[in-house]
Amino acid sequence: MLVVAIVTVVMASVVVIGLGTALRMSESAYSDLLQRFNEISREYEVLSSSHDLLVEKHGKLAERYSLLDLPLKNKTIPSTSELELWLRIDRTDESEYDDPDFTCLHFSVLLMLHGRAQHYDIGVVAIYGHRNETEEPFSHSVNAIITTEGLVYIEPQLDKVWWLEDHSEITNGTTQDLPISEDPIYVEGISIFFDYR
Repeated sequence: MLVVAIVTVVMASVVVIGLGTALRMSESAYSDLLQRFNEISREYEVLSSSHDLLVEKHGKLAERYSLLDLPLKNKTIPSTSELELWLRIDRTDESEYDDPDFTCLHFSVLLMLHGRAQHYDIGVVAIYGHRNETEEPFSHSVNAIITTEGLVYIEPQLDKVWWLEDHSEITNGTTQDLPISEDPIYVEGISIFFDYR
């Protein structure tokens, strides 16, 4: 009987010690998960705040210009060389940059309107990200158009035409050399303000 009592006490002690160890491990794992959750929550708040600022800044402009995004009745699809010839005549690039009254978005919209007068379905694309070298935030607006060769982009302040391999679209998570920037840009977001398709 005494042996059974001793065995029972020993087994109960082992169970209690095992439960205590398991509880401490669970508490530690919970604490780690809670700390990671709080870090992710803070990161989300920063991203959400940045998103809200971008929507406020660019969303109002997009609403203002939404009536301009009407389909063309007689669309002309130029070759890239025809587009470059037309850009030499167009005077959008001669406008003066004046933040906040006449920015890259204004250049892009003006070039779009001039292009639509030529029956070119030119769109406006905003690119958000950061400079690879300095991590400095970057946002810029350019134009896009489908030519007979495929999709090309236009830097309206410089009349510079460029395209990606296979005339593909600029996408999130890529690094791009843009004509307006000496540093490569890591693309975190794209917004199409006026469609070009």
